[in-house]
Amino acid sequence: MNRTLFYFALAGIAVVLQTVLLPPIFQGDYKPDLILLLVVYLGLHEDRWRGGLIVYLMGWLFDGVGGAFPGLYGFVLLTIFLAVRGIVSRVNTESSVLLLLLVMAGTILQAALVSFALDFFRQDVSVLSQIAWQLPVQLLLNFFAAYFFLKLAVWLQRTFLPRSNLPGLRKLDSRYEA
Repeated sequence: MNRTLFYFALAGIAVVLQTVLLPPIFQGDYKPDLILLLVVYLGLHEDRWRGGLIVYLMGWLFDGVGGAFPGLYGFVLLTIFLAVRGIVSRVNTESSVLLLLLVMAGTILQAALVSFALDFFRQDVSVLSQIAWQLPVQLLLNFFAAYFFLKLAVWLQRTFLPRSNLPGLRKLDSRYEA
């Protein structure tokens, strides 16, 4: 229960950062997708039912604060979560390189799913070309945001929780293990 509340607190912080604090810093439509980082992390370390429900509710939270179409990000983020869960048994979930690659793959999948859903439900507007045009910059922003948060998590774990094992962050930097 504490872990679930912690995930919702992180999601709330990510939504506020992404919708209120980052738009003045990053002009235009480009900003790192912090919710996607959390969804990939949850996909690597939570079970299907609990993590799926958390991710779906996080998508609705994001739609309620920063989305124009209710349920769009609930659908998109749940699909990304289930795609990540589908490969968990075949990969090393402690790999930070895997997390970075999954964030990039999640960015591409998110762009494809959003453009599909909007093109499917809105016949008068084509958003595929606009999303495809923004995809390379969004990939770079999400990659650097994931890299920054991995380094931040390692520093926070070393500084404040040296003996605690966070799922997926145990082997990020073996130089600092006791």
